[in-house]
Amino acid sequence: MFDIVYVTYNSEKWIEKCFASWLTAETDLKKINIFVVDNASMDNTVSLLKTFQQENGERFGGFSIRCEDKNWGFGKANNIGFAAGHSDIVCFLNIDTELFPDTFTALEREIEASDAETGLWEFRQFPFEHPKMYDILTGETTWSSGAAFAVRRHVFEEMHGFDEKIFMYAEDVDLSWRIRTAGYTLKYVPRVKITHYSYESANEIKPNQHVYGVVNNLLLRYRFGGKKTILAGHLLFWNLMRRPAAFPGSKKMLLQQYWKHFGLISHFRAYGRYKKNKTSVGYFHGWDYCLIRDGAFYENFLPAETPLVSIIVRTCGRPCVLRETLISLRNQTYPNLEIVIVEDGAAVSENMVRNEFSDMNILYHATIEKVGRSKAGNLAMELAHGRYLNFLDDDDLFYADHAEVLVANLLKSGKAAAYATGLETPIIVQSKDPYVYEVKNYLGIHKQPFNRIILCHHNYIPIQCIMFEKALFTQYGGLDETVEALEDWDMWVRYSLHTDFAFVLKTTSVYRVPAVREANEKRQKELDDALLFMREKHKSYMQKISVYDVAKMYENM
Repeated sequence: MFDIVYVTYNSEKWIEKCFASWLTAETDLKKINIFVVDNASMDNTVSLLKTFQQENGERFGGFSIRCEDKNWGFGKANNIGFAAGHSDIVCFLNIDTELFPDTFTALEREIEASDAETGLWEFRQFPFEHPKMYDILTGETTWSSGAAFAVRRHVFEEMHGFDEKIFMYAEDVDLSWRIRTAGYTLKYVPRVKITHYSYESANEIKPNQHVYGVVNNLLLRYRFGGKKTILAGHLLFWNLMRRPAAFPGSKKMLLQQYWKHFGLISHFRAYGRYKKNKTSVGYFHGWDYCLIRDGAFYENFLPAETPLVSIIVRTCGRPCVLRETLISLRNQTYPNLEIVIVEDGAAVSENMVRNEFSDMNILYHATIEKVGRSKAGNLAMELAHGRYLNFLDDDDLFYADHAEVLVANLLKSGKAAAYATGLETPIIVQSKDPYVYEVKNYLGIHKQPFNRIILCHHNYIPIQCIMFEKALFTQYGGLDETVEALEDWDMWVRYSLHTDFAFVLKTTSVYRVPAVREANEKRQKELDDALLFMREKHKSYMQKISVYDVAKMYENM
């Protein structure tokens, strides 16, 4: 059984589609108990709710509407709805959300696969996925959006629910950090999808979100941060006040709430209570609560069809490193993948692949004799059966929607190649078996929209970022086997002579580079030598292009 809590306030425009989506759900509605708490709406919200209840309420395990005589705010109203139920799993959903048919069947699978330490599951929002970073391998996240999540009843009770002093915005961050302080983990579950009409357009500024988001950020600093963190918050506030207003009247609203927040400080002072293993679970990154990926306003959409995609993985005798890459592929939301692994040399990784990843569609081949990275890549592309190909080196990772996003954009654009952005992560490897490393930073280096002129000068497309039709490989060749660096750039330049590339400003992958200076210097020497070779080679690459197209490329540089 699931208890589902909705809070409404003048929400008439959302009611019909929100609840109609339940009628197409693949789950048994008799296992669903819906609790709606209305915060004294003054429009037709309650009337529409009662109409749906009368017409469809019997389909559910329960469907109740509680009408309050005042607006209690988001947190308290959700607590009221929570208290009315009894199911072990409780879902809090915004009223401006709609289910996908498989939302709850996917959620059930995720809950069954989770351990007892997982206290909360956060849904993936469409069309605007929340851009915060999450652990690609485990799905663990530092905080979860309150727009759509499921939580164990006993965990929510242990936390005493949402903090009712937070009227709206950041109450989900506060709850998340208190749950983590108690020793539970938060899991992001990208296969559990929900439509959330969070913004009417990209870069939209919502007045309440702007004002309460800022002031509540300050309040959370008292609870989860130290003196420096609190001071930094006030400096951020006054810097914000010196900037142009976000919207007419925004500074007046901010100042009003800023002065009011001083009266709430005593409630939020924690005196060290919210620490975990002597380390604060709170993290403040300006006004954000974690590092942010590209793509906050990228409009996600599912691909119109799901052709086979072959992921090309080159490896060389390091199964513990390869394991993480394969886990990230297992976590892909795209349903039709083939993993082509070519091991350069002896079949060191074969047993691990077959024993631990037998549930995946994997084609494994070892060359036995060393052949080099480029030849291994070409062999893998020859073996691949997919319509589309995408490289993923054995120490790099995909976020869960990488393949889904690129296939969708390839099909929509009609182009033969598409690429997204990736995070460069300098690491210090402490051990390869077991694989232990320290990530020193997350850097968004390459964000260049497709431009042939720039691509001819230098590579701005990391190899794992791009997906392309196998037909390009068949017609125009693969990696240059005479070099061990820049071979991917050479291939992109060659393909660009015959097709444009679609660009997606969304972070969908992570690629590793050595953080140790000596290792970087050695690699740089290889790159410098390869560049001289490629410059000479590219003298033979010819392309017909109009003066107009050259002018447009110049404008976009």
